[in-house]
Amino acid sequence: MRMSEATARPGLNGAWLAHAGEVAQWTVLLLGWLWLGEQGMRLGWSVASGVLAVAVWWAARIVCRGSGWAFQSASSVMGACGLLTACGVWLPELLARPAAAHAGLLVLAVVWGLWSALIETRTQVSTFQMGRVAWHPLVAAGLVSGAWRMPGSDTAAPWGVSLLLALCAALVYVRDRHRNGRASACRGQRAGLQTWLAPSAMGLMMGTLWLGNVWCAGLGWSTEQMVAVHLALMAGLPTLIGLVLRGASRFSESSEPLSSDQLTHASLGLLCLGAIMGLGNSAASSVLAMLLPSLGWAVHCNRHRSPVGGALMRSYATRGMALLMGPVLLVGVGLASPLQGPVAVQLALAVLGALAAWQASALWWRTHTRWRQSALLAIQR
Repeated sequence: MRMSEATARPGLNGAWLAHAGEVAQWTVLLLGWLWLGEQGMRLGWSVASGVLAVAVWWAARIVCRGSGWAFQSASSVMGACGLLTACGVWLPELLARPAAAHAGLLVLAVVWGLWSALIETRTQVSTFQMGRVAWHPLVAAGLVSGAWRMPGSDTAAPWGVSLLLALCAALVYVRDRHRNGRASACRGQRAGLQTWLAPSAMGLMMGTLWLGNVWCAGLGWSTEQMVAVHLALMAGLPTLIGLVLRGASRFSESSEPLSSDQLTHASLGLLCLGAIMGLGNSAASSVLAMLLPSLGWAVHCNRHRSPVGGALMRSYATRGMALLMGPVLLVGVGLASPLQGPVAVQLALAVLGALAAWQASALWWRTHTRWRQSALLAIQR
């Protein structure tokens, strides 16, 4: 889910820090999905198929992002959470018993989630409005891939992950110390259902990445190829879609970018199509079932951060809906996967696709007042 909600451009003096901080922010996000998922599968397969650590991290992000605590905390709190996360990746390996190691991983997931929420709440820039090309996710994906491939990173010596997290902690701490003014209210916490569907679908696919390592065996993918594909979908597609949208607006007759309403409807439509493709049994339908929701996520990342389709939901209702569509649904998939296999993910994506279809219809009904008035008059007659 995309974190940056504010769109203010940084000054020239702090431009390098803003760009470096954005790369660090994406790195923390991608490492959370990749490393916590891998370690959860290794240490806690017997508990919800190993997805519990990712679900706990995801839930902590949702609950704390945009909260008063996240806005009011000092920069030192962000730095401390980052340092604890960088050191905490060693905790599961220092605990001998498997149950204790998994418990240590869950504690780390909570701290990592709090740190991620602080970063996402207090950022003052948007990745896709910092320049002509949103290159930050691509650099972050390269760093994450390098740390993950580093010898020993998947065993008892996570040097690469720990050092990369420590570097990210330093960058986001310095960026927070030098930010201009106080962070404004996070609009995303009160936004409607449509703002959570695409991030939930993308998060569901990233959260089940290591379950897919077993399910995608029929496609002949190695572990390295599977990780590369998921990183490309989450980090590469938003950059590509941003370039396409910018090029389309440049060469179109109107020279105006697509509105937030249009991009939201496109994102919801891609989620619906992805859910339909998930019903197929061929390899092509399986690939499309993964690609189309990822495109929906990429379009969602590039839309303007403004409310769409009328009133905003209350903060507690938005958080509750996000928890249900994200971490809770992911745990449900983990619990059902030993019996249902890939069908569990397909059903979860089908639920999100149905919600996307319903939300798209509701938004269309709200924004097309002429059609709504005509329908009401026809009913009255």
